Amino acid sequence: MHLRPLSGLALAAGLLLVPGASAQRAGEITVFSGIGFTGRAFTLSGQRDTLNLGWTVRSVRMGGGPAWDLCTRTNFRTPCNRVTRNVTNVRWTVASARPTVATPGPEPIPPQGGGGASLRGMTAEFFVAPADARGRIETSRQGTAAAASEAANRFCRSRGWVGSSYERQETVGGRNFLADVLCTRTG
Repeated sequence: MHLRPLSGLALAAGLLLVPGASAQRAGEITVFSGIGFTGRAFTLSGQRDTLNLGWTVRSVRMGGGPAWDLCTRTNFRTPCNRVTRNVTNVRWTVASARPTVATPGPEPIPPQGGGGASLRGMTAEFFVAPADARGRIETSRQGTAAAASEAANRFCRSRGWVGSSYERQETVGGRNFLADVLCTRTG
């Protein structure tokens, strides 16, 4: 039997048959057990109320299309991480996932470490652009400091803290969103 070298087209077609090397479609998202899209992979094309991956998600590749919420608890209970683009280095537990329509306004900053889009210490956690499963946290149409403080305290309590010690709001397209929130044990 005589073997011929594969042409570039034939080689590319052959790669599509290798497990883990399949092309990702628009609207899909693939989570990986290793940073930089390595290790075990799981591709989602629609909502999953319960995921039992058995490993920590370390990177995420988007196939284009809508944003996705990757939630640490089943049935999309918060906290969730909103993913709008490829992320190469995270440490997330993912127990449910769903495609979502991105909230108008600034995108949440993609997390690049453990625990979501925040910086967490022993007694405080700082959120640049606080978000929940629905997207950025809106304060009120009036944009008062009291409304921002109330929204920040609610957000911090939902994340297991006593309250907010510092918060600001960002106005985008006539809507007011929480920004720069410091959740603490003292509130």
